[in-house]
Amino acid sequence: MIEHSLKDRVLTMVQAIQRLCGPPLRQALEVRVQHQPIDIQSEILPITRNPNVGAIVNFLGVVGQCGDCDDVVALELEHYPGMTEQSFMSIVEEATARWRLDAVKIVHRVGRVALGDAVVLVVVAAPHRGSAFDACEFLMNLMKVHAPLWKNEIHRDGTLRWVETKTRDEESMLRWG
Repeated sequence: MIEHSLKDRVLTMVQAIQRLCGPPLRQALEVRVQHQPIDIQSEILPITRNPNVGAIVNFLGVVGQCGDCDDVVALELEHYPGMTEQSFMSIVEEATARWRLDAVKIVHRVGRVALGDAVVLVVVAAPHRGSAFDACEFLMNLMKVHAPLWKNEIHRDGTLRWVETKTRDEESMLRWG
């Protein structure tokens, strides 16, 4: 009788904790392409609930001025729906094959994104920081070169210029073999 009562109390406590915190994540892999702004806190916070996670590394890419152009006011990003998400997931799967990762999330904006606004968020959670840092860099390197996204810089005078893959982005791929 006492043992049964203790089990019930423990179960009740576990259920209460899960209602407050939600269940722990188990290698959550998520990719998303969206028009709306990225809510950084709501994207990262759920990943912190996983008790196996010892490190969370994130990369936040924002629309900025390019090297010799100082009149960019926005980017216009186009993508091939379905194909972009599939490409992102393939890159995520390659990262999870290389490193032990507990969670990976990629959120990428499309449409018009103003100067200074977030355009991409990559979040990587792992038991240790080394894996998380390496995987995050790997994901960004592959996305820059292989993701089916097309970027147009919008300049102050309204002119548009397609953004080409940079040589340094292709060279960064050599690190990963």
